[in-house]
Amino acid sequence: MSDTLSLDSEKPESHHCVTERRRCYEMEQKYNWKLLRIEPTRDKTLKYDCVFEGKTEFPDYLED
Repeated sequence: MSDTLSLDSEKPESHHCVTERRRCYEMEQKYNWKLLRIEPTRDKTLKYDCVFEGKTEFPDYLED
């Protein structure tokens, strides 16, 4: 999965690419992020781009 922050729109959006559409919904539930939409990509492996509201980051489980 990848993460980029879109600065083009008025409200910030975060993008995380996944292999299956259901992964977007799983991330939304697991991390309590608001999923705005799912967009197809042209990548053969990471086929979908999950677009979330605001800046989203995965937790760093190595930090104490």
